[in-house]
Amino acid sequence: MTPEQRFERLERILGRLAESGRKARTEFHEKINILIDTQIKDEAVWRAKSEAINEQLRILAVAQVELTKSQKLTDQALRAFINSQRKARNGNS
Repeated sequence: MTPEQRFERLERILGRLAESGRKARTEFHEKINILIDTQIKDEAVWRAKSEAINEQLRILAVAQVELTKSQKLTDQALRAFINSQRKARNGNS
């Protein structure tokens, strides 16, 4: 093999190597872009789900406050009724 043939062979190998590297970088950038796009979409989905859950929690908190008030009124009414029944028995004895 002559030095000129070796040099041409080396040029072909380096050309293929450069093309392979360029192709690998292009694929790498495409994959990174796919990951970024997927992450952005997932964040939007999670944000929407999070907002829906937070709204449900706010509704639950309001309902719990209303239930607590109702339970206090029921407790007061029940105690008043029990006390009235005790007084009624003592008065009739």
